[in-house]
Amino acid sequence: MVCPLHANMPTSYAFLCARDEASKEYDRLKHEGLLNSDLKPMPYGEHIAIPVKVGELELEFQTVERNNPHDALKEILPNPPKKWERLGDMVIFQQGTDTTNWPLAEVTAALNCNRVAIQNEIDSDITRKSQLELVHGKDGWVVHRENFVDYEFDATQVMFSSGNVTERRRMGELQTKGEIIVDAFCGIGYYTLQFLVRGEAEHVHACEINPESIFALKKGLERNGVSENCTIYPGDNRQTMKGLQGIADRVILGLIPSSMNAWGLAIRCLKKSGGMLHIHMNVHENEIEKWVEKTTEWFATASGKTATASHVETVKKYSPHIMHVVLDLRID
Repeated sequence: MVCPLHANMPTSYAFLCARDEASKEYDRLKHEGLLNSDLKPMPYGEHIAIPVKVGELELEFQTVERNNPHDALKEILPNPPKKWERLGDMVIFQQGTDTTNWPLAEVTAALNCNRVAIQNEIDSDITRKSQLELVHGKDGWVVHRENFVDYEFDATQVMFSSGNVTERRRMGELQTKGEIIVDAFCGIGYYTLQFLVRGEAEHVHACEINPESIFALKKGLERNGVSENCTIYPGDNRQTMKGLQGIADRVILGLIPSSMNAWGLAIRCLKKSGGMLHIHMNVHENEIEKWVEKTTEWFATASGKTATASHVETVKKYSPHIMHVVLDLRID
């Protein structure tokens, strides 16, 4: 098994501005000689982060591609794809892309990658196994750097949703220093690693049923130097979470389309004084407010405590009219 090295995303000081002011501020910073033009601006919460040469906040940015990869593909393929994603040194094209007659060595050179894969539907069973098909390259292991955290995993075996990047970033930016956290559906450590590396949580109790994901989580913990701060509980969390009662400041319920089967267990994991829950769910875009109200009421009744909705995060569109949302719910 080969776990290839990755090219770290470059860091830069960042200037934050409102989204509707981004174009004006970009031009101003460029005129004043403060703009770092080698890197791309990006969304950052409700703001736009513009890379600059001086400042206080430091973030990771993508490099501006001076040689347009779309133009490079047009010289190789008659009808090149317009979209793809990148995990480490692997480029992944959308489901249904036919690479049968592609000169794949030339494609990898044009896209500055080593491997090419085709995305397929994620398994619908409880393990959420990846169905990604590797069409060029030796194996599926990647090291993908995101928000100052390294994820190490076999992309052909476990899922990695690029659409959840803002939520992973948001979790890493929460004030979790010194906290005890239960991650009920930890996967390869999507949120666990963010809490430990960036949030400086004291300890994460990570529950996961998929052996491939557990193996990848161990790799990620070791690579980021936080293995001692995480305990992994293999198997069905309906059993493993029973042994985690009364210990957590925070519980992550990061399973879609629904994490409802773990709601009662999550309440029991919280300390007697209460704590914070992050509840993931797929909800119709017209029903989000109603879902928040009903969910808050359910947790108040089930816990016998006060439940307060502190924030609702819209992560991404999951399917037509269906949104992946996260409810931050305080139990006191």
